Amino acid sequence: TNKHVVDDANSEYEVVLSNGKKYAAQVMLKDEAHDLALIKVVNPPKKLKALPLADSKDLKIGQTVIAIGNALGEFQNTVTKGVVSALNRSIVASAANGKTEQLTKVIQTDAAINLGNSGGPLLNTNGEVVGVNTAVNQGAQNIGFAIPFNAVSDVLKEVMQNQ
Repeated sequence: TNKHVVDDANSEYEVVLSNGKKYAAQVMLKDEAHDLALIKVVNPPKKLKALPLADSKDLKIGQTVIAIGNALGEFQNTVTKGVVSALNRSIVASAANGKTEQLTKVIQTDAAINLGNSGGPLLNTNGEVVGVNTAVNQGAQNIGFAIPFNAVSDVLKEVMQNQ
């Protein structure tokens, strides 16, 4: 997920599956530089399955992508479709608490990424994760941004090496 989604150290977090079942989640890592957070499902069900992953370096401008999230924090399992509008964008993202952060090398898409979609996957048409939805341009229509999966992978490799 995104760091800004789990930024409140005093909160308890849970993962809600598409079937509505809820599981406690523990924040394992927050990466400020990439707005990423690693969470662990506490006592996951045996059949919990991860989505397949793709190399985000293979993305092309104009390629169809699908954003999944919890739009506006109230419309669960929202799916939107669009295209990759640009690659390697640099943006300044603002959080609800007024903090801003510089994000680099993000994917720009016109797949609607609404408030509440942060931390959800951006998928290619094969259903593989190519990015993590992270920000939306409030002053525009359907300009959203996702962190490329390769950046996520790099952060995970670094975490694994430091354990």
